Amino acid sequence: MDESKYLYHYTNIETLALILKNRTIRFNSLDRMDDLQEQQTADVKNIGQFCYISSWTDDSTESIPMWNMYASLKKGVRIRLRKNPFKIYENYATDLDKFKSISVTDENNGKPLYSLIPITEIFEKGFYSAQMMSENLLYKVEYTDNQDKLYPRILNDDSESFTLNMGLIGKYKNLHWAFQHEWRYILNIIPLNLNQPVAKSIQDFQFIAKKMRLGSAKQPFPYYDMTISDEAFNEMEITLSPAISLGNRIIVESLIEKYNCVAKLEDSCLLGLI
Repeated sequence: MDESKYLYHYTNIETLALILKNRTIRFNSLDRMDDLQEQQTADVKNIGQFCYISSWTDDSTESIPMWNMYASLKKGVRIRLRKNPFKIYENYATDLDKFKSISVTDENNGKPLYSLIPITEIFEKGFYSAQMMSENLLYKVEYTDNQDKLYPRILNDDSESFTLNMGLIGKYKNLHWAFQHEWRYILNIIPLNLNQPVAKSIQDFQFIAKKMRLGSAKQPFPYYDMTISDEAFNEMEITLSPAISLGNRIIVESLIEKYNCVAKLEDSCLLGLI
């Protein structure tokens, strides 16, 4: 087994139930993380709310601190999934026909355009993510005491225009967190209504960017759920927490039987030791 292909996520049984039932992984914004430092930049306020992440670790060895902090010893689980486990959607020009405010041309000659987020959902819900067309959202967290990385300057301004370098956010953490061996999936999501003429969308984007620069813009939603692919879902492995109760074991077994009967269930290697 090549463990480098997999990542691990410590969580509680309630979250496991939602992951199994909905077949999704939740991305939360940086302003909801336990490390309050990482949502901050040196020059733009409140920008961390537009950066959504899901945190995992590449350490296949069970960690007692991770059990305690993110799952608990008695009622938690550790989920193993392949890297980049998300469903890839096929988008066709005909999918956008119902959006009458835009002009649709089939530049792919009937071939699908692939994305991690359905393009129709972006039009329907009024948001935009630059990473939606990528097949790889995964980054290895860099632990550092470099203040320029921990509090990056993301505003590039000249006399005529400005840009916000969102790519500098969410990839660095203080050395104190190095025990996590963290990898994370990152989506930058902003509110933007694309279901309107292009000129109006551009105007709205410029207006939203100015509000983001001033720290007054609001995130489109507090979290975003990404769908797990069938292949990754069927490969799922679940490890029970070291001191799990009989009742909680039964709950996990029942969840697996109902929602993912091919998932592999394992006892903790720390069972009976702590």
